[in-house]
Amino acid sequence: MNSNWPADLVQPGDLVVVAQGVGEPTPLLNQLLAACPLDVEIFVGLSHSDALTGSAPQRPLVSFGAMGPLGKLAAAGNAEVIPCNFDDLPRLLPLRAQSNLVLVMQVSPADSQGCYGLGMAMDYTYELIAKARTVVAEVNAAMPTTSAPTLPASTFDAVIHTSRPLPIVPTPALDDSHHGIARHILPLIPDGGTIQLGIGAVPSAIGKALTARRGLRVRSTLAGDWLLDLHRAGSLCGEPGSVIISEAAGSEELYEHIATSNAWVRPVAEVIGPAAVASIPRLFAVNSALQVDLTGQVNAEEIDSRYLGATGGQADFLRAAQRSPGGASIVALAATANSGRTSRIVRQLQPPTVTTPRTSIDFVATEFGVVDLRGRTLRERAEAMIAIAAPQHRSSLYEQNGQQR
Repeated sequence: MNSNWPADLVQPGDLVVVAQGVGEPTPLLNQLLAACPLDVEIFVGLSHSDALTGSAPQRPLVSFGAMGPLGKLAAAGNAEVIPCNFDDLPRLLPLRAQSNLVLVMQVSPADSQGCYGLGMAMDYTYELIAKARTVVAEVNAAMPTTSAPTLPASTFDAVIHTSRPLPIVPTPALDDSHHGIARHILPLIPDGGTIQLGIGAVPSAIGKALTARRGLRVRSTLAGDWLLDLHRAGSLCGEPGSVIISEAAGSEELYEHIATSNAWVRPVAEVIGPAAVASIPRLFAVNSALQVDLTGQVNAEEIDSRYLGATGGQADFLRAAQRSPGGASIVALAATANSGRTSRIVRQLQPPTVTTPRTSIDFVATEFGVVDLRGRTLRERAEAMIAIAAPQHRSSLYEQNGQQR
């Protein structure tokens, strides 16, 4: 293995897949963006660094969504989206690469056996290792060792050594609408339930509300500081295997907690794969949305022809929660956008992007209430959805739906 980036490891026509989130090897990504030939394609995911916030890359990037800085790049035509479920990337990316797959990832320093840990991020790159022609790693001395799987030195064709802090992902400012949504969701989740959240304002508010619960378990591909809130409040079960995640994004304290607690950092297939979720009782999956229509269809991807989100794991988690004994699928969103001018409860999705079908939704919550869509007809669903829209938009929704109030 080498200590510097060898230019000949990336060849014309390659697809270079970069690990995401806290596991992003940012120094390597910066080198790729600056020096790779134009006929090399770069796949990136959710980014918490400044690597994608500078000048536009010389070639369009590819991703499974347009989260964070990718939203602006996609709007400018500098990022393209492959619509897919998050756990399907290990199948789809080798098909795109056509045997020209290069992986770039970040690992923690070698242990006494000479193996490198995957720290805080178990994403699609782990499951692509066997299919890659070349694997390059950033060995970050500041990446904590966790319960994540380790990789022998022979996995890597090259490494670079760094020592840099993990990115801090602060909890967004929470307002009355976020806390209102959380208050409506709290009664749906009992003591001893298993929860799936993400990161962002709504999951953070829900996490704070759930500190009133006890014996909670966690099964989530991504965890934020809400996990730390639940731990500090004594709300978590505490048994080994009761907290299973693939990635974390938050404070230094969160990273330290995951490294020193019983939390398991596991591959995506072990968190949300069919075999993994089949035996989870009382799973409550809570996912955000950009829009929900009057029948319960969810759009978490596009608004006004701008790609802003991703399919991610939403559809998989919501369906898994429906099949879980005693569990439920929940969609949470603020009722309006643009300072209340635009309703996010809509007659029909515009554009007609269905991230999750109406058949996979049990509950929808806004700051104005929560509705149970289970067993309801289309007419009954519409009436229920209008009732949790912002008051100033309800008359318009009734008129659009051809209903009398």
